[in-house]
Amino acid sequence: MSHFSNKLHSAPFLRLLVPFIAGIILGDLCTPEQKWIFFSASIFISLLLPFCVNKSYKRDYLFGALLFPLLLLLGLFIKTDKEYQPQPLPKGNYYAVVDEFPVEKEKSFRVVLRLIEPKIKVLSYIDKSVPMEGIEPGMILWFRGQPEVLRKTGNPFEFDYATYAVRNGIGHRIYLKGNNIQFIEGVRKLNLMEWSLIIRDRLIKILEKSGLKGEVLHLVSAVSLGAREDLEPETTQSFSKTGVIHVLAVSGMNVAIIYAVLDFLFRFLKKRKGGIIPYMLLILGSCWGYALITGLSASVLRAAAMFSFIVIGKSLSRHPNIYNTLAASAFVLLCIWPTLIYDVGFQLSYAAVFSIVYFQPFLYKLLYFKYWIPDQIWILLSVSVAAQIGTLPFLLHYFHQFPTWFLLANLMVIPLVTLILYLSFIVFAVAPISLFLGVWMTRVLDMAGQGMLFSVHFVEQLPHSLINGLYPSDFSLLIAVIIAIFIVIYIVNKNPKALATALASIIILLLFNIISTYHDLSRKEVVVFNLQGKTLVALTSGRETTWLTTKNSGTPDKLSYFTKPYEGYRDIRKSTTICLSDTSHLNTIKLFCTKNFMNFEGLSLCLLNDRNFIESDREHFPPTDIIILAERSLSDPKLVRKIAPGAVIIESRLLNKVGEENPHSVNALADQPTFNTTQGGAVQITFERGSTEEKNILNCGYFNR
Repeated sequence: MSHFSNKLHSAPFLRLLVPFIAGIILGDLCTPEQKWIFFSASIFISLLLPFCVNKSYKRDYLFGALLFPLLLLLGLFIKTDKEYQPQPLPKGNYYAVVDEFPVEKEKSFRVVLRLIEPKIKVLSYIDKSVPMEGIEPGMILWFRGQPEVLRKTGNPFEFDYATYAVRNGIGHRIYLKGNNIQFIEGVRKLNLMEWSLIIRDRLIKILEKSGLKGEVLHLVSAVSLGAREDLEPETTQSFSKTGVIHVLAVSGMNVAIIYAVLDFLFRFLKKRKGGIIPYMLLILGSCWGYALITGLSASVLRAAAMFSFIVIGKSLSRHPNIYNTLAASAFVLLCIWPTLIYDVGFQLSYAAVFSIVYFQPFLYKLLYFKYWIPDQIWILLSVSVAAQIGTLPFLLHYFHQFPTWFLLANLMVIPLVTLILYLSFIVFAVAPISLFLGVWMTRVLDMAGQGMLFSVHFVEQLPHSLINGLYPSDFSLLIAVIIAIFIVIYIVNKNPKALATALASIIILLLFNIISTYHDLSRKEVVVFNLQGKTLVALTSGRETTWLTTKNSGTPDKLSYFTKPYEGYRDIRKSTTICLSDTSHLNTIKLFCTKNFMNFEGLSLCLLNDRNFIESDREHFPPTDIIILAERSLSDPKLVRKIAPGAVIIESRLLNKVGEENPHSVNALADQPTFNTTQGGAVQITFERGSTEEKNILNCGYFNR
């Protein structure tokens, strides 16, 4: 462990990275207008730094004390300066450039457009009546319409696609029909990214002409070139369940394979005088050339940048600090693209590499094999275990599952990835010259692809291959990581303070779990979800939830996108889905219903939808606490005030247009608190069992606010 401590002390970029990342994260709490304040403050502190420098940097605590806020302010400035805030656009005529190849969906084509004026990206869905054959990046088109700003749905624990898209430069969307769109032939406007996508498409066509087809073609294209758009969802799901989803994205492993081959071929240059510069240029040129032909995706750019720093560090120093090199690459990437800190791939990449660098040598020394083949197998397994240690917290946080057979899957798949990568490059080089040789090499490539699919499906079918439904809270996950870190410190360094810290953290985790369990068991809440034109209401008591839906809300499988995360994070042990039209199942132990009225654990609700309102049914219920206006139609809004003048009103109906009032809206008429799910997201009501004469609502508001 002392060796690791020495490495950290000699890694200045690792220490600089911490306050810089903190500044980027805190930048989400600030507005772009405040960026000049952060910039001015950072300039002021930077002017003070020269007066704080002594001969010994390590002893100059004042210098370090000023450097921390400087980097914090620098992170704040970069984040707010590059923050993209999409603004409403008027309806009119627009010219745009096709930014990516069209992706066929069930009812439309998904295409990212780059508007010429204003210079922003728009996510467009083009009707299938429009001929899209031969459409490539760089083509210019005209369309008429009004791109709408992407908005958060605000549903509980749901993936926030709007924020994800904005962080990738896409803030608007539009649906286009045939009469509102026209491609302008013969005119192109390509940037480097679009050139890269076209090159990748040409290489995929070489594979196709050589005889590769079907799912194997899509798999080989994904493994070698990062083109996974055409993969079947079932295939992607299988790779995810077996813990080898990383092979479908061109990332560090692909670049590492290429680097290993190039290092072997050009190693002789390092032994010659002046040969280190040609060696470094050849390696860097090849890594970035590979990034170019794979579409310049974010994952391959991260990998290329990471290996560029590693190559430069090894070339300029005999004993480079790998931790400092990795931190430097992350620092530079975040300076250029600060929102990468939220990118799951970025987090997984660096967590895996840091974990491999630290844990793999320790794990490898645990076993010794005399012969080459078992030794290579153990190297592969130790790397897989080390990577899994570092990425496990992220896998639980983002994907809520753990593949139990990941070692076997990686042992079977990674050698095939290497083979597919080498064979693909051979086909790319040989097929344009000799189609006969290209076809024969493609047959071997097809066998490797078939072998990979078989391996993944075989591991997937093994018993208990996946543990899913893992929804740890952020705090408990953080404490668990702290416990693991200090246990490792104790095992490696025999430090008693580390063991004491780990035991104290375990006690904190146990106390937190006890409090969380008590809170879960005593929870009583109603959540009205934001499903435009549909109804989904969660009635939760303790660890039981009753879901209220309508016929047009979709099947249970489709609703699971919304219900599964909620049940996971709420630790729901029993759930029931009831359709409001199914009167035979409406009345349960905790729910009593008559037509539009229902009583849930003492909370009185009235759900107004297309069903005819019968006022006499209200006589069986206490004064209404909550009125939910569901679906598209509603009678006179005055009816709402007549039912319960003091009730909380929740509208879950589809507005005509985003931001415009429904003609039957009661927002302007009601004196009582009113919420609209289409504008603010899901609405959460917490309550306690009370008397029929008193209000028992504890809190009511939008869920994610």
